[in-house]
Formats: sequence, structure tokens, C-alpha cells
Amino acid sequence: MAKAKGKKNKKTIKTEKSSFEGIHNYDNYFVVTGLLLSAVIGYFLRSWPLRFNRLLGYDPYFFLREAAYHLYGEIPKIDPMAPTVVRSFITEDLQGLPILTSIISKITRIDLLKVHMYLPIFIGIIGAILIYFVALKAWDNKYVAIISSFFLAIMPAFIYRTSGGGLWKDTIGSLFFILFMLLTMLIFKEKDRNKTILYGILALIVLLLYANTFGNFFFIPLIVATYILFKPFIKEAKKVKNITIKEKIFKDIDLWVLVAACLIALLYANFLIPPYKLESLRIYLALLGLGFALVIYLSSYFAKDRKYYIVFMAVLSVILIAFSEFVLNYNVLGYIFRSVDISGISGQGQASTFSDFLDKFYLFPIMAIIGAAYAIYRVINNDNSKSTLFILSAFAFNAFMSYQMLRNSFFGGITFAMMAAFGFLGAYDFLSDRFSKNSAVSLTIVLLILFTSFSLYNPLDQRYGGSIPYRTSQSPHLEDRWLSALMWLNDNTPQEEVVCNWWDYGYWIQTVGGRRTISDGMRSGMGPWISGFGEFLGSTDSTGIQKITAMEQEAYRATGNNFRMNYVLVDQSLLVKTTVLNSVIGKDTFRTAYFYFKGTSKLNNAITYIYESGATRLFLVTDDKNNYCYIEQNNQRYGVSNFVIENPNGQNYVYENVKYNFQSIPQIIYITPQNAIMMPENIKDTLFSKLIVYERGLQNYNLVYDNGYVKIYRILR
Repeated sequence: MAKAKGKKNKKTIKTEKSSFEGIHNYDNYFVVTGLLLSAVIGYFLRSWPLRFNRLLGYDPYFFLREAAYHLYGEIPKIDPMAPTVVRSFITEDLQGLPILTSIISKITRIDLLKVHMYLPIFIGIIGAILIYFVALKAWDNKYVAIISSFFLAIMPAFIYRTSGGGLWKDTIGSLFFILFMLLTMLIFKEKDRNKTILYGILALIVLLLYANTFGNFFFIPLIVATYILFKPFIKEAKKVKNITIKEKIFKDIDLWVLVAACLIALLYANFLIPPYKLESLRIYLALLGLGFALVIYLSSYFAKDRKYYIVFMAVLSVILIAFSEFVLNYNVLGYIFRSVDISGISGQGQASTFSDFLDKFYLFPIMAIIGAAYAIYRVINNDNSKSTLFILSAFAFNAFMSYQMLRNSFFGGITFAMMAAFGFLGAYDFLSDRFSKNSAVSLTIVLLILFTSFSLYNPLDQRYGGSIPYRTSQSPHLEDRWLSALMWLNDNTPQEEVVCNWWDYGYWIQTVGGRRTISDGMRSGMGPWISGFGEFLGSTDSTGIQKITAMEQEAYRATGNNFRMNYVLVDQSLLVKTTVLNSVIGKDTFRTAYFYFKGTSKLNNAITYIYESGATRLFLVTDDKNNYCYIEQNNQRYGVSNFVIENPNGQNYVYENVKYNFQSIPQIIYITPQNAIMMPENIKDTLFSKLIVYERGLQNYNLVYDNGYVKIYRILR
């Protein structure tokens, strides 16, 4: 009798533990309070950049300029600010984002800049609230749902693209991504076939809207494909014998509704949205992945044993990889193992490193892995299997894409938050097998509080006082020195001027400075001017003019636009972009090493400025009589014979051939208040060094603006 009673008690605990029934008395208060907390903390974390009253990054300035065209008139057929290419706005850039913000500004009469500043914050908050309903529909658990909402509100990777002023296409896309997930959960839960089809139509509308913002829309069909591949491994609750193919298809109506929505959206994007013709590979790969999954899944209708299904999957995978390699010219294996460069010269397109994962996800992968393991356990035991498998598929796909490319971590953050929350349900389940119900609840809550506290405060990161480690992505690249330079450009140069610039800064110059540029962030068709500017920096005072003329002539040949560049703009950040500069010119010309400023010391009248790079330290000593510089490494001291000190109020201070009574090095050291940069002496005569570091010895370029960081030269010819 006692043994039977024990079994009964254990069964009762297992029924209760999946929903935290032990603390359900204040469910509604908990949900409302939790969502309000998510909204308030989410707003607080995202509003930090509002104090700067400017946008983040580069691309948001392009979208602001596009939106202004829609708001104040009609968008031009050809972009007037990019004279080196014939850029059609309609065929080369999706208009969903600027149309949306211009409509909001027009209806509400809110300043367009304010719309672009605040809209990302509200998208982040709305996304965090919506994810509550996604998790609730998926797992029928209010507590996991509210934790999912809170985790997304504080997720660094999600804040990365939903901070004040950070309005990217990905930002808008995230809202459609979450809406699609919600509709998918409704499709899985719905028993009525007509309502299932209705939800499918709504999912299609969401996908079509998503496609018009670009924002990684093709991820969704690939997530659906991942789900389809693994669906046959769900253990059936009750096997039905002698079921026909037609009956199997109707049984899988939810799956086919999702497939139909994805296929229609992909075909719509490919044939009816012009910009996708330039990005057709993404559409083809999504179609290929979806088709691959469908063919394999259909085989499960006939395979009597899962091992045949696995064999067919392996064979078709080989065919798919071969087709991608030899027909689409896409190296799938190289992409998976990161042996091919897919990022180009974009910083956001670079592969993620461990430090990137730490910065964007911090502690969340720990609980997300636990959640994923628990999700697999639930799928195997057919517990909310469809919903759990879909979210697990989205998590696996997004985690892989986050590993592949830094910018994709934003989407990874959405599913990382849900899976981390699910991990706490797994922890509760584990604890309830070993302790009483109340003890399991208490331990889980303590674990949740500790985890959340460390997620909000990172003691390991000292860049911003040890807190909020992702603020680096919330600080505007367009800082005060850049802003003042662009204002000077706007006030002191002719309106029709074309600026010679590095591509990163094109959108800033166009939108804030109000001047045309030779290149910008879109980069499509701009290779000759991106590489041309790199070659210009690698040339000398006398040969640089030839590079300028060559770029003007190439622009005339390509577009018919005849212009003469009179100004070239450079800044200190180019000194650390040597890898990219070398890649665009195809030569190993530029090399620099970086020292970070650490502090000062004073002895009598001498002040010593200290910089560090690993175990190497650099010292600049200044007093009333002379200045000198030396490096200490491995207990050895080396004098710096050639160094330059930045002077924001005039020409830089140049020291050459300084003599020391100990060994010296020939490299050049450029010293600023923030850092010191070492470069080889063989590039001293290049415009890379002359324009940014030396500021003198130039016959064809006259320094007309210098704030110690951004420098503008008038081209003399």
C-alpha cells in the first residue's frame, strides 16, 4: 500500500510541476506586473542613447534620408547623393521602413528624426510583450512566458538593434519575425481546419510585409525547413494503421499551411520586389532549403522505419550540397565551417568571435543550452511537441547564424531568450524530482533572481563602470567631433560639392553634411571608388591627384556625371582599418599597432602619459625643455626616434630623428589623448600618414578643418 501511495504522489507532483501550479494564486497580478516590469526596464535600457539626440551606426542615416523624401515630396527615381553610380531607389532598396516612418511622422506630426529615435525602443518593448504570447501559446505556461518576455527585454543582442536611434531594417523585421512565430503557435494549437487556414493567410501577410523590409526575411522559410526535417522524429501519441496519403496530408495541415505561406512569400519577393533580383541567391537558397526539407519529409509518408528516412536525408543532403556548389556557385560546406569569406568589408558582416557572443548574449547561452536539452526531452516524449520543436528549430538555426555573422545575433537574441526561460522550467522539473514542490519552486526562484541580477550587471566588463556590457553598441559612431566636422562641411562648401571619402562615412556626409559622396554604405556598384580611395591613401602627394582624376573619369564613364572633387575627408579611425584597406586595394600596404591610454604621472615639471598594448607600455614624457617618447617591453627600453603628437588647435607636433642614449626604433608613433598608433616608417610619405598624422609637407592638399580627429583638406589643382 505504501509503495502504491508513493507512486501516486510522484505522479501528482509531475502533473503540477510543468505549470508551477504551486504559485498560481496571483497569476493575473504576476502577469500584469511582469509585463509592466519588462516594458519599464526594456525602455530604460534602450533609452540610454536618446541623450545624444542622434542616430546610431551608419545605415539609419540612409533610411532617415529616404524617409525625408517620402515625407516632403516624392522619392527621386535616381539617388542624387551618389553621383558615382546610377542608383535607383525603387529597384535597389526596399522602401518598407522609410515609408512606414514617413507615414507615422505625417499622421502624428512628430518630427521625423524623433520617429527614428523612438520607434526602435517601442518595437523592442512590443517585441518583448509579444514574445509572452508566443511562449504562452507554445507551452501553456504563464511563468515561462513572463520570463521569456523579461529576458527579451534585457537581452543584449536584442537591445543591439532596438535602442533609441538604432532603426535598421532588422529592427522592423524583428517585429514580423515574432508575429510569424505567434501565428505559427496558433496554427499548431488550432483544431478547426478553416481557422488554421485563416491563421496561415495572416502568416502570409506578415511574411509579405517582412519581405518589404528585407531584414533577413528569408530566415523564416529556412527555420520552417529545419522544423520539417525533424518533425518525423516526433513520437506519435497513437499510431493509426492503414492511413492514406491524403489523410496524412490533411493530418499535417498545419505544416502545409506554413509551407504554402513561405513558398508564396519567396516567389512574391523574387518576382515582384525589384531589389531581390540583386539578392536572388538568398531567395534561391531559401527555396532550395525548403524544397529539400519537403522532399525528405514526403519520404516519411512511405518509410516504414526512421532509419530509411535518415538514409534518404543523408543522400539528398549530398545532392543538395553538390547542386549549391556547381549550379548556384555557393559553397555550403565552406559557409558552415567558416572557411570562406562571406562578410566582405562590412564590420557587421564579420564572423562572430567568443567576445562577440559574450557581449551580445552574456550568460543567456548557459540557460538556453539547458532549455534546448529540456526541449529535446519534451519533444521525444511528445509534450507540446510541435510548438517546442518549432522553437527549438528556430533557436538552433538562429544560434548557427549568430555564430556565422555578428549582425545575426540580433535574431538569435529572440530565441535565446525563450530557450533560456524554458531552461528554468527544465531546472524546476529536475529539482522537483529531488525535492518537494515548494522547495523546487523556491530554489528555481532563487536561481532566477541570481541569473537575472548577473544578466543586468556584468562585473567583468569595466568599459562602462562594470555595468551594461552592451552599451558599446548604443554609443553613436557619429560623435561630437564628427558632428562638428559635418556641420562645418555643410556651412563652408558649395551645395553641389562631391566629397572624396571612405565608404563608411558616406551616409553621414549625405544626410547630416548635406553633400554628395563618391561612396557610401550601400556599396552596390561602388567597388572602383572604395578601392580607389584606398589606393589614394596609399599614394603620395604627387601621385594622389592622379587617383582623384581617375575616380572622376570612371564616374563619368559609368554614369555620365561630370564633377570635380575639391575636398577630401579623413579621420583617425582609418588608422585601425588597415585590414579592410589592404583587402580593397589587394596589397599589404597599411600596417598599424594600437596602444590604449591608461593614465598620467607627474614628477617635478615633467608629465608622463602612459599607453599600453598587452605587456608593452609606451611613455610620452613632456616638460618645459623637451619631449621624448620610449617603449618598455620585456624589461627592455627602446627610444622612439619619430613621433607625432596630435594638436587639435593647429598643425600637429612632429618630432623626427630624436636621439637617445639607449637603443631606439625607426617606427613612427602617432599620439592622441585616447590612444597611440604605431606604423612602419616605409609608409611615412603616403597620404595615409600625411593627411591623418603629419598634416604637413603637402603641396596639393590644404588643411581647412581639423578638430583633432576629423580632418578636411582642400584639393589644390
